[in-house]
Amino acid sequence: MKKREPMRTGWLSFALLSVAFAGIGCADDGRIYVTDARRSRGLVMILPGAEGRSPLNDHIRQGLNGAGVFCALEIRQWGSMVPVVNLALNQTDVAGNRHAADLIALEIAAYQDKYPRRPVYLVGHSAGGGLAVFVLESLDRLPGHRTVDGTILLSASISNDYDLTVALRQSRCGLVSFYNPSDLALLGVATTLLGNIDGGREPSAGRTGFARPDRKFQPVRAREYRRLYQVQITPDMLASFSGPHGASTSVSFVAAYVAEWILTPAWPPTNRLACAD
Repeated sequence: MKKREPMRTGWLSFALLSVAFAGIGCADDGRIYVTDARRSRGLVMILPGAEGRSPLNDHIRQGLNGAGVFCALEIRQWGSMVPVVNLALNQTDVAGNRHAADLIALEIAAYQDKYPRRPVYLVGHSAGGGLAVFVLESLDRLPGHRTVDGTILLSASISNDYDLTVALRQSRCGLVSFYNPSDLALLGVATTLLGNIDGGREPSAGRTGFARPDRKFQPVRAREYRRLYQVQITPDMLASFSGPHGASTSVSFVAAYVAEWILTPAWPPTNRLACAD
């Protein structure tokens, strides 16, 4: 993995993110989605983007629930919660975000101790997609063999050349990344100026997909990457227009294309069993 240089937050990139999430307000607490009965079936941890808790995350949860994912659907806030400031800070605070990932990994381990053999999935949008990768790496450092069942990245703000070897090892079914080439403003311009959550300014995987290692020169990494699935978001997949960056979080999109990755015990999806009622 190449060394990342510290990011300098520019006013232009700060303004781009601020405008992009203007008007996003508070959501309800969603306690009906995290009852003991649901937690006893399994856990889906939804990691918001740099903006923090927003309707985008509620839409992900509503889409999963509507498609029949009846385990606990927990939206896990991370990073700074100071309005507007959090956008730039959460996107660029690599050390702080890795610490947040460590805490989330401990929470997952505690859940697994209380509810052994229950399925656990990570779903991360934008910077939350990058954080999901960090969480998997944090799980690798915990005592014992800690893994999740699967990881889903939606328009992830993480560099497309980021080394996923460790993350893939900690996600039993693998990792699926939904990417949108039309997401140019946030995952093209803004991340070039601000940087991705890992500190790199390479193109975001959420816009271009992840680069795969060369099978000849990196055979070990290439074997791990066989469990990386990538899905390009195309206009015909979208029932309604929610902007390029929010497209992967719309209720209809999540219900139609994302939920099936949780509702099947083996990837790619073939049937709907795990986490079903």
